[in-house]
Amino acid sequence: MIKIMKKTIRAFEFLALAAVLFFTACAPKPMKVVLEPLPMKYADSSRSKEYPIAKDPTVIRHGNEYLMYYSVMPFDPNPQKDSAPPKFDDWHSGIARSTDLVNWTRVGDLDLRDTQGKKIYGAVAPCVRKLDGQIHIFYQMAWEGTDGISNIWHATSEDGITFTNTCDRPIIVPETNWSIRRSIDAEVYKVKDKLILLFATRDTTATYQIMGMAEAPYGSDYGPDKWTLLTTDGPLMKPEYPWEMSCTEAPTVIEHKGIWYMFYAGAYNHEGQQIGLAISKDGYNYTRIAPDGLLFTHGEPGTWNAAESGHPGIFLDDDGQAYLFFQGKATLTDNYYLSVCKVDFVKE
Repeated sequence: MIKIMKKTIRAFEFLALAAVLFFTACAPKPMKVVLEPLPMKYADSSRSKEYPIAKDPTVIRHGNEYLMYYSVMPFDPNPQKDSAPPKFDDWHSGIARSTDLVNWTRVGDLDLRDTQGKKIYGAVAPCVRKLDGQIHIFYQMAWEGTDGISNIWHATSEDGITFTNTCDRPIIVPETNWSIRRSIDAEVYKVKDKLILLFATRDTTATYQIMGMAEAPYGSDYGPDKWTLLTTDGPLMKPEYPWEMSCTEAPTVIEHKGIWYMFYAGAYNHEGQQIGLAISKDGYNYTRIAPDGLLFTHGEPGTWNAAESGHPGIFLDDDGQAYLFFQGKATLTDNYYLSVCKVDFVKE
């Protein structure tokens, strides 16, 4: 009897081990990300033909065309002559359209309205996504409730041009012991029945750009009362490697075959910003790729992006092909252009 029991136990142990090995073999595995630059170079010349500029790209497909949203300087009330770049007091978002993701034509400025229909100006670093057929924009704008510090707001649209705020205050104002009350560089994506919101903020000394995370029930109105801050004890990511300098910001996420890939910017603007990559198996916890997270560097000397390749924005087309948009500049004092890379996932 004892021998039979021992054999039975060993059989169960073998089956358990076999089950573990089976599920381990079937578990999603991270893939290598390969970027193929495409011949796109776009900047908005509506403010200045001599100093066109566009940064912080985000793209959606709308019908038979693509819409790209980006940050752009406002019109200069006192334009200068040819001696220097024009001076501006504030920023807003612009919109361009394309049929091939390479050639873009300006549509106009983002037409943003408050809940009463009044036009709003000063919305930048947009994140635009289609969620269940409706177009949503998560953008940053200064708010008097945080003494002029920028926070993330939410608006919706039917046509992708005119957006209306869903509430009269920001949707996320972090209240932590590790950050100031700032939230910028929004990114949203779905994990199960939640909409995840990533954002950048600053540490308590306002020196380092770091990231936070919140979630809301998917399909809700995404108002301020729907978001739960998840990074209560510390940031999701902070600068750790030399190339990141004092800044990790502008996260953008895509899920591919059960793995979440977060592209992000390391180093501040005007400091040689480059693009990194971190990977997650659950959409919540991210680990940089080896050895230091760096994925896409700025260009060689003399190229259009020799000084910076930064602020990425991921876009997944209807056919399953992914594209990574980003901003670049030739020198640290030059203006910004936008470009794009085709994204492929390759088994290692």
